[in-house]
Amino acid sequence: MRKFLLFGLLLVSMLSACDKDDNDPAPGERPDERLEKTLGEYKSQLVSAEHGWKATLFPEGGAGYSFLFRFLENDRVVTLSDISAAAATTPLESTYRLKAGQQPSLLFDTYTYLHVLADPDASKSGGEWGQGRSSDYEFSFEEVSPDSIVLTGNYNGSRLVLVRATAEEASNYIPRINEQILAFEGINNFSLYFKQLTIGGQSFDIKVNTTLRTITFTYDDGSGVKSFTTGYYYTLEGVRLLQPLQIGDLTIASFNDLEYQAAQSRVDVTVNGVTGSIREASKPANIDTQLARAFYNNPANGTYWLTEGFVVEGVEDAFQLSTLPDFSLLVYWPKFDDVEGTPYDLMGFVFGNSIRYGPAAVPSFPRDGRIIFQELGMLGEVPAEHAPIIEAFTKQWTDPEGYYVVQTSPSTYDLVSAKDAKTWISFE
Repeated sequence: MRKFLLFGLLLVSMLSACDKDDNDPAPGERPDERLEKTLGEYKSQLVSAEHGWKATLFPEGGAGYSFLFRFLENDRVVTLSDISAAAATTPLESTYRLKAGQQPSLLFDTYTYLHVLADPDASKSGGEWGQGRSSDYEFSFEEVSPDSIVLTGNYNGSRLVLVRATAEEASNYIPRINEQILAFEGINNFSLYFKQLTIGGQSFDIKVNTTLRTITFTYDDGSGVKSFTTGYYYTLEGVRLLQPLQIGDLTIASFNDLEYQAAQSRVDVTVNGVTGSIREASKPANIDTQLARAFYNNPANGTYWLTEGFVVEGVEDAFQLSTLPDFSLLVYWPKFDDVEGTPYDLMGFVFGNSIRYGPAAVPSFPRDGRIIFQELGMLGEVPAEHAPIIEAFTKQWTDPEGYYVVQTSPSTYDLVSAKDAKTWISFE
């Protein structure tokens, strides 16, 4: 009996040993070992690109930006970018690392040009305070092939696409894209507010925000005036829209062959192989005659609009309101009060936290879509030393030719001088 017991114990021991051997993974097969191996392979691929990687980043906050990365074995990365003229010509060296998480990730762990778009300081990228352009600097690997890598931002979902660069691209990629930027941003030198794109006999009003890289098209599709806004990014060929504009049989997905003609205030382009141009204009090609009343009846906060004053031929604060001691901003208050049943508006000058004075006016709305302010007089007492500035401002505000109204976002508007389109004022 004792022999059988010993034999049984020996058999159980042998079976347990067999089970342990069968379940114990071989070296290199543990999940953490496999992950370390994968991270090593990804790093080798990043470093193996002798001439670096062309990259396009699409932040969650919109638009697109180009980069050139050269990853080094010592966990350093050298970066160029088209986010600014300085970033296009000055390589910035920072650090990177690959780390394990739910997915293998690439982290740019010291400040580089990528971080500018994620910086919560809105002055860095023109984005929103506290979030910048809602971009990322830590990315998960999504697709990997020998010559391309697609990554997704771990926090905001930005998309980063890397493509292996050639020797020529390593030296020319960002500079050539910067040439396209300089050509397209020639529109910022136009002295008139309105810009019109003309292609094959069709004209579109366009408003371009070159800081946020957005473009708004205003056009008449036969059923009325419509607007379409999309982000854009630069390529070696020109400008590509994130979402194409589709009007009937016409699709506008990009502007190519950009050439800025400074003397003519014109940017030449091609669209679908057809030659066209972007020019300045003194009035819109397509006027939504309902916008003036929409602006008047729907202030952003339900009561009034805020503004910082007029821009004249690109010069902000053209009437130098900021030189008035303690001046804060302007409040345009539609229907501020009424005289014998006739409502009037107030353009109030705010000093500190209160309105001190401002011109009162009665608005009118001609059928052509303008808004015109007829001066009634001044509410409040204007100090003598303020008078020259206030008089000049009021004369412009109540110009008898009035203003065309342009909606620049769901809650912001511009009023543009109908006299010559050289003067405008923005409200939010």
